[in-house]
Amino acid sequence: MRLESLRVVLLSAVLALTACSSSTPSGDDAGTPSPGGNGQPDPGTPGTVARSSRNNLRFKGAERLASDFATALSLPLDQVCNELGQYPCTSFVHTVTLGGVDPYASSLYEPLTVSGVTTPIAVDRVALSACGRRVTLDLSTPSAAVLFKGIPLDAQGRLATREGTPVKDAITALYQRGLLRDPTDAELSALIQLSTDIESSGSAHPGQDWMKAACFVVLTSAESVFF
Repeated sequence: MRLESLRVVLLSAVLALTACSSSTPSGDDAGTPSPGGNGQPDPGTPGTVARSSRNNLRFKGAERLASDFATALSLPLDQVCNELGQYPCTSFVHTVTLGGVDPYASSLYEPLTVSGVTTPIAVDRVALSACGRRVTLDLSTPSAAVLFKGIPLDAQGRLATREGTPVKDAITALYQRGLLRDPTDAELSALIQLSTDIESSGSAHPGQDWMKAACFVVLTSAESVFF
């Protein structure tokens, strides 16, 4: 699959999931305070969640990002991303870009006050590398697969059953391991639709590319890279 095509497909998926997550919930799902509760949710009402009073998202940074990706994908930290197979992306190559310091080579003792234009690219690279590694391991040793277990592919390398239980289980595992929650119905549908988009792009290995793309979409979401 060409890199340009993969970027278009991934962008479409990210936009779709952003639209899903940005829709305003109502009622108990939104944590709306109960009438007469002095602005506070009724603790006796199941499902109510208090809204954040800060809304102060912060970028995780190189060390925490790599650690979280490694934990979510059950990878050793040194296998998350490496330049030329030997230089760690987060602690050596993209350290400053991802909010770290470099006192020895660059005399940079304090992190940058704002993220750079290459920061999203570095995050994408780390996530895509980690996801590619996980997919390769799951496909090469199915008996020890962590995320993509028992997903059948047809003769053209496509997902044999997009709506099947193994595909839905893989998506659920991605959200549980990456975001510590279950996917919504809209998120589940968006990632299933992603397989169709990848197939229509002319990918030579659509099933495998879908696995990488689904993993990438979850790990690069705002919910994943910010806290």
